[in-house]
Amino acid sequence: MTKSAVIGFARHWDGREAARQAVQNALDQLGNSRPALAVLFVAQDFTVADVLQAAGNLLGNVPVWGLHTTCPLSAEGEQPRTVGVALIAGSGYRATINWWANFAQDGHGVATQLARAVRSQTGTPQGILLAADGVNGDASLLCESIDQMNLHVAGGLASGDYRSGRTVCIGGNHSGSGALSALFLGGRLRLGLGQAHGWKDTGWLWKVTRVRDLWVQSLDDKSPAAAFSEVLGYPEKDWFSPPLSEYVRLYPLGIEMDGPKQLLLRSPLRVEVDGNLRMNSRIAEGKMAHLMVGDPVVCQAALKTAADEAMRSLGSATPLLGILLVDEAWRTLLDGRSRLIYEQLQSVLPGVPWIGGYTLGQLGWPATGSVSSQLVNQHALIALIGETEAQA
Repeated sequence: MTKSAVIGFARHWDGREAARQAVQNALDQLGNSRPALAVLFVAQDFTVADVLQAAGNLLGNVPVWGLHTTCPLSAEGEQPRTVGVALIAGSGYRATINWWANFAQDGHGVATQLARAVRSQTGTPQGILLAADGVNGDASLLCESIDQMNLHVAGGLASGDYRSGRTVCIGGNHSGSGALSALFLGGRLRLGLGQAHGWKDTGWLWKVTRVRDLWVQSLDDKSPAAAFSEVLGYPEKDWFSPPLSEYVRLYPLGIEMDGPKQLLLRSPLRVEVDGNLRMNSRIAEGKMAHLMVGDPVVCQAALKTAADEAMRSLGSATPLLGILLVDEAWRTLLDGRSRLIYEQLQSVLPGVPWIGGYTLGQLGWPATGSVSSQLVNQHALIALIGETEAQA
């Protein structure tokens, strides 16, 4: 039986060879069918430009969307040091790539260009997948433009090699840091999405008293490192360097949006040597911030919530492919138990092929008109690409 969506993974010391093997494996499964689009996840061990060139030699002009990640994900679990590719083939599918290399330098301008690109499409897009730099730029600047689109939009912030301050997105034959990539889905293709998180309020609360751009400089008029030291222990200076400077991502700030019951999670990338928190999205001064902590059991339940929501969002369309974008914090929290994630997905959506990766933020907005767009951290986002029946 001909498959509409196939997955190929390959592990190799050389990224080009891993890409060649992964793509060839997927093409072999498609047989004589020509893919309409490709989704690519590249492990942090590889140079993305090399991987993309090798994949492109086999795929030709097939639209390619994806990102660099600390670890690709499949239905069998984590796939370290691999290249993963998903191919979708079928009639009546439309997929186009848009690429903006200057997103980090001009987030507002690129957000405007994204909205303009949606309006200029021949035929209304049915959904959009976004990939943005996870360190440079502020993806929350896209929110206002996306609110006006009345489309299902899902995506993530690249995590690969984030410790070096450089993360890479993929769009068409382009790859690079500081960029935004958008895959427009149309024709018979549809997009459903759902997201949830497994973090709970500890009861500790601070006021954000000083902010500079993407750095939180004080909580209750003390350095964030001092605030974390008081609550979580360890001397203040120990938070300035690894491992605590990186483990801080396990303890996001729940920012009050409309009272203490509506919290928007914002995660530090790290604690700087001066005790400040380096974020990848701005937090306004004067906001109240709750200290949050993860719970593996709640995370597992969150996967079912996200999967159920994604199926409802997909409506009457038949799911072809599942894309899983999980916050990097889950990788640390579930150390050695990440298979729980995939067992949950397989139980909720049996038979659906999966691909994904760890991200530094999640972008998910259903076109309901009742939910404002938001960039979130610590979530697991499930995007389902589905198809509607062909018209007679």
